Amino acid sequence: MRRLVALLVLIVPALGGCGDPAASGEPPEIDYGRDICVECGMIIGDDRFAAAYRLADGTEKAFDDVGGLLTHGREAGELSDAAVWVSDFDEKELIDAAAAYYVPTLGAESPMGYGILAFSEHDRAMRAAADLGGEVIGWGRLLELPLDRPAAGSGMDMGSGDGMEDAEGHDHAGDDG
Repeated sequence: MRRLVALLVLIVPALGGCGDPAASGEPPEIDYGRDICVECGMIIGDDRFAAAYRLADGTEKAFDDVGGLLTHGREAGELSDAAVWVSDFDEKELIDAAAAYYVPTLGAESPMGYGILAFSEHDRAMRAAADLGGEVIGWGRLLELPLDRPAAGSGMDMGSGDGMEDAEGHDHAGDDG
C-alpha cells in the first residue's frame, strides 16, 4: 500500500502539467487568416512573420509582426515574464525567441513594416542578411532596438514616396500628434 501511495505522489503532480498550455513549452496555436494581432487588430495572415507569447497565468497573445510583439510587450511590461516565440522565416513555424537569430532589415516587407526576420539557424540568418542587407543579432540585442514606428521604406511603403505617409497610419507607438 505504501508503494502505491508513493507512486501516486510521484505520478499525480506530473500528470497535472500535461494538459496545461501555460506549463508546457509548446507555442500557442495561431489560426492564420482568422486570429487577430493583439497590437494592431489586423488578421494574422503571414506565417513568416508571426509571433506570440504566453504569460505565467496562461494568457496568450499573438502578433502579425515581430515588431508588434516587441512594441506591445514593452508597453505592457510583459516580455520579461513571458515565454516568447517567433516564426522562423523559412520554416514558417514558431520557435523559441531567445534561441532565434534575427535580421532587422529594410529589405523585407513584414506585415506592419518592422522588417524583422527570425531564423532558427545562424547560417540561414547570415544568408538573409547578405541578400537583404542587415546584420544578424540575437534576442538580447533585438530587445534593445528602438522601435518607435515602422521603418520608412519597409513593407508599409506602398510606392508613395518615402513610406512615412503609410507608416503613420499604422503607428504602434501611440503618437499623440
